Amino acid sequence: MNFCVLIACFIWNGNLVLSNKQEIIEDLKNIIYKIKKSGDDFRPGPASIPAFTAILLKDFTPLSNQIIKFDSVKTNIGGHYSTSTGVFTPPRDGLYMISATVRSNGGQHLHCELWVNDAMKEKLFGTNYTTGTANAVLKLRKGDRVFIKKDHRSGEHMLGRGWSMFSGYFIA
Repeated sequence: MNFCVLIACFIWNGNLVLSNKQEIIEDLKNIIYKIKKSGDDFRPGPASIPAFTAILLKDFTPLSNQIIKFDSVKTNIGGHYSTSTGVFTPPRDGLYMISATVRSNGGQHLHCELWVNDAMKEKLFGTNYTTGTANAVLKLRKGDRVFIKKDHRSGEHMLGRGWSMFSGYFIA
């Protein structure tokens, strides 16, 4: 993107400003060097956009304050969602769209929460086969831990079979 902005700055009425050709080349080399040196895992194209969607396969009764492990991954670009922990770890700072839907079992309430590290961000509630959904645009830092957690109540049942899901992607 820096390259496109730089080129756009040097184009005027369809003509490339040639008076500073050597300076432009040196600036481009410096930009490329800084990008490579930064160690950021950004690569051009869709593979560089961290994104995941995971669903819950089995019905179960989560313990109070238990992190929900959505165990079937549909998308995991970059591999930043872990089915073994239920946690999404952003690979870089930025704005992320995070979504979750949980579905309660028949005749039951279900209370869950969206957490970032040690802070609860959103609540989800479903009852009698209805869903609770949260959609949040969050400013996340590289290495944050984002997850869905059962609240303090116990004995509530969660419907799996693809009815409950957790998803997120990098916006900017």
